[in-house]
Amino acid sequence: MNNHKTTKNIVFCVIGAVLLIAGILLAAFYTVPQGVMPALPFVLGGYGLLALFSGLSNMSLGRMRKKDSSFAKQINNYDDERSAFIDQKAKAATHDFTTIIFLAFIAFLAVMQVHLAVLFAFVGAFFIRIFVLFYHIRKYDKEM
Repeated sequence: MNNHKTTKNIVFCVIGAVLLIAGILLAAFYTVPQGVMPALPFVLGGYGLLALFSGLSNMSLGRMRKKDSSFAKQINNYDDERSAFIDQKAKAATHDFTTIIFLAFIAFLAVMQVHLAVLFAFVGAFFIRIFVLFYHIRKYDKEM
C-alpha cells in the first residue's frame, strides 16, 4: 500500500475516533435537550464509527494484499464478466430487500403517527428512488 493511502486511512481513523469520543462525551455530559442537540451525539458517534472502521478495514485489506498475492489478484479481478455479473446480481437483490424494508419503515412511521412532513419526506424519497430505478432501466434498455 502506498504512503498516500496509508496516510488517508490513518486520518480517517483519527477523525473517526475524535467524532466517536465527541459523541460519547456529548451524550454523557450535555443534558439540556434543545433543537437538534438530542440527536447530535448519535450522529457524531455514527459518523465516527463509520470513519474509524472504514480506515481500519482499508488498512487491513492493504496488509492482506501485501502478504498474499493470490488474495490481491482476487480483489483486483473486477474486470471479468463473472465478477461483474455477481456484483450486479447482489446489488439487485439488495435493492429488492431494501425496498421492502423502506416500505415497512414508512408503514411503521404512519402507524406511530409521526408528523406528516416527516412521513411525506420518506414517501418522497421512496418515489425518487423508484424514478431513478425506472430511469436507469430505460437508459440501459436503449443502450443494449
